[in-house]
Amino acid sequence: MHPCYLGIDDGYFDVSFKRSNTKYRTVLVGAIVCDRNFVDLYIDFVTVDGLDATTASYRIIEKALNLYDIEAVLLDGVTYAGFNIVNPKKLYILTLTPMIVIFRHKLDLEKIRNALEKHFPDHLYRYSVIEETYMKSTDLFLEYIPTTIRVYSVGIQINKAKEIVQKLCNVFVDPYPLRIADKVASTLGRIIMKKYLERGYFRSCRSVLIDLNR
Repeated sequence: MHPCYLGIDDGYFDVSFKRSNTKYRTVLVGAIVCDRNFVDLYIDFVTVDGLDATTASYRIIEKALNLYDIEAVLLDGVTYAGFNIVNPKKLYILTLTPMIVIFRHKLDLEKIRNALEKHFPDHLYRYSVIEETYMKSTDLFLEYIPTTIRVYSVGIQINKAKEIVQKLCNVFVDPYPLRIADKVASTLGRIIMKKYLERGYFRSCRSVLIDLNR
């Protein structure tokens, strides 16, 4: 049986969402790749700058595990929908499925900490997840790109995690499951945003998606 991998990424949202007192949401997409072939897609929702990204990711993973033998879940960093936090350790404990976190760019931890302290009363928790995950990540040179990214893993040896990432990055910097999740999530997010602007008011992402399917 071919190994399957699940990549989870978030959708586009307007920067004004972050400055609003209203809790807006965007899409969270999970894409499954088996033997380098895209096979399935899952969609959920996360609050911009909220704290529900771990829960939403868990729902996607649980649905995927019901149908596929997932060897590992790939995450695009640990900040989704602004500063909503995905906790890879918690996800591993809940699902017993290995987590691989990809950092494509260097993080300015001091800048992140200052921003969190300024805007979030629970900044200590949010920063602790970001700092620990990033500081424990290690460099991986992608042979076919070529470029260097950082990789963190839980529930799987880091060398094995890097082998998986290397295998899934044979064309782009993004591992294939994450690339699909990113493209779908970004497209859905922009469609939702367009609907918001056309109507001149904001509604839940779920309501807009229901309308789009009519």
